[in-house]
Amino acid sequence: MKLTRLATLAFVAAAFGCSTLEINTDYAPGTDFSKYKTFTLKEGKPPANQIAAERVKAALTSTLEGKGFKAAPDGGDLTVFLHFQAGKDTQINTTGYGYGGWGGWRWGGGTQTTTVQQIPTGTLVVDIVDGVSHNAVWRGVAKDQISTSATPDEREQKVKEVLAKLFENFPPGAAKK
Repeated sequence: MKLTRLATLAFVAAAFGCSTLEINTDYAPGTDFSKYKTFTLKEGKPPANQIAAERVKAALTSTLEGKGFKAAPDGGDLTVFLHFQAGKDTQINTTGYGYGGWGGWRWGGGTQTTTVQQIPTGTLVVDIVDGVSHNAVWRGVAKDQISTSATPDEREQKVKEVLAKLFENFPPGAAKK
């Protein structure tokens, strides 16, 4: 019984530890982010899925408002551009099955199977630009596998999680809450 629980815990830890989410952020050194109070959302490269884009816009607005910024229809202190890109990553899995000898001697044989999968991925790029100077002040990139079987509620939750991670240290230099 104890071994079964341990095996289950190991499986759960492995499943949650194998996130495919890739986050990358950068910002212009010397930028005083404390002077920015408002933001305006703009769409850069449009997505193939407009429903997903609206989901991202709503979650991004909520994320930035949670950081103390206020949405402005036009002319915000910051202009936030969203760029969407769909792609595929190739995943190659090789599994070997074999049997061998005793005492270091190898006898027998085995088989090996290799499978190639195309995994759908999505990349969200968020460019934040000073609303007056039009200079880029921050960029965040999030790339992850796209679940083709997720429900709308699961997709919404995933978007919120991705944006929370992407904006975890935004604005740069802000005190941690």
